[in-house]
Amino acid sequence: MKNNKKNYIQNLLFEQIQKTLPANVALVNEISDSLKIGVDSAYRRIRGDKLINFEETVTLCRHFGISLDLFLSKMDKNTIQCIFAPLDINDFSNYLTYAQELLAVLENIKSLSDGEIILSAADIPAFHFLAYKELTYFYLFSWNKNICNYKDNFEEMCKILDSHDLVKYYEKININYQQIPSTEVWTANTIDPIIKLLNYHSEMKHFNDKQIPLLICEQLLDLMNKVQNRMNNSTIGSNRVPYKFYISEIDIGNTYILFKKPGKSNCLIRLFTINGLNIVDEKFCQMVENWIYNLTKRSVLISGTSEKEGFKFFDNQKEKIKHFMKSL
Repeated sequence: MKNNKKNYIQNLLFEQIQKTLPANVALVNEISDSLKIGVDSAYRRIRGDKLINFEETVTLCRHFGISLDLFLSKMDKNTIQCIFAPLDINDFSNYLTYAQELLAVLENIKSLSDGEIILSAADIPAFHFLAYKELTYFYLFSWNKNICNYKDNFEEMCKILDSHDLVKYYEKININYQQIPSTEVWTANTIDPIIKLLNYHSEMKHFNDKQIPLLICEQLLDLMNKVQNRMNNSTIGSNRVPYKFYISEIDIGNTYILFKKPGKSNCLIRLFTINGLNIVDEKFCQMVENWIYNLTKRSVLISGTSEKEGFKFFDNQKEKIKHFMKSL
């Protein structure tokens, strides 16, 4: 792309759009389609011969998922661009939108030859628990109960969530996740938040069926067995893509999920159990990648290297679940 200093911001916008496109997709055609203008008009805008107006800028940013904050962060080195779109959890259809957007991110990374997921797990990463309907619904229920004072019990929310056809998207997310190389850093406390939530909601009698907490615990045990198996094999999924599993003795403090892509990575910081801040700033993403890399150097890599340490770790986690089950 021609470097035109006069139209720096406009050039920057088109450079960012180009990064979102697969190699076989022409930028000019995408601009033409999104702005509903001719190819020649699109070329003039890309070359900088014609300035785009604010309305066109907003249209392009919305269409290609680019934050307007990007341009401020490029001009002010002390700022970063951050997208926070909190779900209106009173509208349960938004949960479907959330799942669809996460699926789109994973499908994009899966399509890249060098796409990767790198994360620090202050609690169980969603990619693991989405394989279990009741466990996933419980996270959504607890979020609603604690953040928005949801009035009904767990079973009533399950009926509502079932009506929105969420499970098929959870299954697709899980399948796509298993086709992407990933690195995860857990701690001895990663499983603790979900056990504490289960204990709280059980004591508050938020389950009509007393077998539900036991079912969720059984799902947690199965989840742990699957992660342990992936750790032992250093692979995940039927395609046996690389999987690295670290144990950190340092308390991580939060869950950072870095979707690493060439040219444009983004980082999701978990908030309020489910929702999160989506940060696409290159400097921040590089900082998170460096932080997790340095964290791995102070952690123990147990995938494929230390089966004994891995057994001790997962045995301890499963004992926590079994101990809670006995208390029920």
